[in-house]
Amino acid sequence: MTDSATLFNDDMTIDEINSVISNNYSPVVLLEGRRKVLPDDAHRLTDFALRFARAYPSVIFRTGNADGSDTYFAKGVAQADQARIQYVVPYASMKLKDRVPGASVLSYDELAKSEDEAISYLSSGINPKNKPLFDYARKAPAGRAAAKAKYLLRDTLKVIGSEKAGFSRPVLGFFYVDLSDPLAGGTGHTIKVCQQLGVPVITQTAFFNLTF
Repeated sequence: MTDSATLFNDDMTIDEINSVISNNYSPVVLLEGRRKVLPDDAHRLTDFALRFARAYPSVIFRTGNADGSDTYFAKGVAQADQARIQYVVPYASMKLKDRVPGASVLSYDELAKSEDEAISYLSSGINPKNKPLFDYARKAPAGRAAAKAKYLLRDTLKVIGSEKAGFSRPVLGFFYVDLSDPLAGGTGHTIKVCQQLGVPVITQTAFFNLTF
């Protein structure tokens, strides 16, 4: 099992979290994680999101509308205020029926070319092995490679935000991870983008024990 306290910001105190949030106007917080959630953890994700949303009424919560962690987090926020949820999705029609009514949505398809290029550049720098994937996806935008690339680019968009769309950069990220391999998959990619851009990342090792 990875010691997430040394890899992430799991030692942040409530006072430090309060300071980050209070020093930002309408702050955005990421609620993210893996699709596979341990049975005993599902309600804990929802409970944490609900308590956090009630404790910090100025916070906007951003997630990806995937099964698992994203869904459980969004369920909790929705019990406090549906309008404070932001979805960032790879394409506009992704899981429409599963979205919380009243939430804001940003699709990667909506981005201007300049934003797409900036996100592709940052994504390639996070993991150079993915650069050929992004390059090939541009040549065959309707293929499987393009679909896979778009999910990773969407993950970067969650963190870098879009000034034109009014989606600001998050100030904190709470991630439900596989503690034995926390940087795996799309969740790991999003975490790496957070670390690259200086967004503190806190995992369930710590946030399950936070009290507000």
